[in-house]
Amino acid sequence: AAAALRSVGVARFAGADELVLSEDSVETVLAGAREDLAACFGYVDESRRVGITGTVDFVEIDGPTVVVRFGGRFWHKRSDVLQRVANYLQERIPEICDVSVEDAAQLDDADAVQEKTNW
Repeated sequence: AAAALRSVGVARFAGADELVLSEDSVETVLAGAREDLAACFGYVDESRRVGITGTVDFVEIDGPTVVVRFGGRFWHKRSDVLQRVANYLQERIPEICDVSVEDAAQLDDADAVQEKTNW
């Protein structure tokens, strides 16, 4: 499975056909983003050991917009993480016009700042 995820990124930059917008392609590319942007998320032990527990999950496709859900704590600003995820998805699935979170409150960094100051 990991080799298949890496091939998605390689195919894009090798000039192969780009992926079409579908739930399956978004899920596949999002899995690649979790791996390639590992420093942003809490999917690996190294990140979790320092308190990074951030997650990104696919919610739905709304026209040309992909909606994701953020959870946990991030080291980076949530808006920056959203932009990195959006760029990653849009590079591989050009039909995507926008990537948004299901609830604007998921971009609120206030709780993360409070948690970091309590370490």
